[in-house]
Amino acid sequence: MFISMLADAAAQTAQEASKQPQGSPLMSFMPIIIIMVVFMFFMSRSQKRQQQKRQEMIDRIAKGTKVLLAGGVRGVIDEVREDEFVVEIASGVKIRVVKNGVAEVEVEEAKAEEKK
Repeated sequence: MFISMLADAAAQTAQEASKQPQGSPLMSFMPIIIIMVVFMFFMSRSQKRQQQKRQEMIDRIAKGTKVLLAGGVRGVIDEVREDEFVVEIASGVKIRVVKNGVAEVEVEEAKAEEKK
């Protein structure tokens, strides 16, 4: 008896839903569009923050700083120029690297061990 009442109620709801006028297709996609816009806003904000941190890291690099280059080569900054660094990768071996070629600044091993 309870099941038949539920079935009747579901049938009435379905009939009422079919009688309601349909909205425009744009309105049915509006929540998805809003979610995508918000998602894109937060993604671009996050990317700008990461770019700003990277630029600050590159600006702080000075002579004597240990760096890891994008190719995986480790070295010490020997000279800072306007758009590039001169990096000493071995005793007496120096290479020129564009500033964006620095992947990260090396942290002293002693400092890393102290944090553990």
